[in-house]
Amino acid sequence: MRVTVSQALLSASLLLAAPRHLPGQDGSHLPGSTWSYAFDLGGFLQGNGNAISQWLRANAYGATEPRRCSFDSLFRPICDDPSAYPKSTGGSQVAFMGSVRRRFSNRTALELFLSSEQSGQATGRCDDLATPKDPRCIDRFMYVSFGGASFSLLGEISRGWVHLGAGPAVLFANWDMSPSHLAGFWLDATVERDPIPVFLRGQYRYYMSTGTDWIQGFSSFHPMSLFLGFGLKTHLNNGGT
Repeated sequence: MRVTVSQALLSASLLLAAPRHLPGQDGSHLPGSTWSYAFDLGGFLQGNGNAISQWLRANAYGATEPRRCSFDSLFRPICDDPSAYPKSTGGSQVAFMGSVRRRFSNRTALELFLSSEQSGQATGRCDDLATPKDPRCIDRFMYVSFGGASFSLLGEISRGWVHLGAGPAVLFANWDMSPSHLAGFWLDATVERDPIPVFLRGQYRYYMSTGTDWIQGFSSFHPMSLFLGFGLKTHLNNGGT
């Protein structure tokens, strides 16, 4: 899979740099610039933190902390509510993304993306007092930090205001998972209307499975995220050459 993604990225990079006028093509090209650049700001409606929380829950680290009670100075009971796990803390749902697009006609293009990924820390809790004890329950709490960046190269088709894209991607993650860097794919839908520079974008990102190799019996999981945002684009005025 890694070889396939690398070959796809290399091939698409060569296509991006290829001359605009290819043999056998008709007058379907649009006049003006074939290159454009975009900058996106948005958020993750569902990020990798959600996938990690589901993974912790499926591997015995979704135990609720029971209600705890104590007494005040007048011997009145003071009780805390039960606390559900897993929990996500210190995370950011905000995402930044930049891209460069190479148009080949009024309906086809390639676009190269660089994006941030959701970051934060997920905490799972297992019931270490249970009888019998789950063998995966090594410590009462498990802390999983996550973050990183991703690249993707999408082939796109356009119809009217709508651009649809799909292509290979690579996630460079900052976590203690094995493997840490994952191949995957993105699906992209963008609504834009020239010459207005503002557009709306939605993306679905899915990556190969990863997991932990220091605890026996843990299943793996697939990082995935759903991005929604808006952006600004600018064209390189090359006079249609």
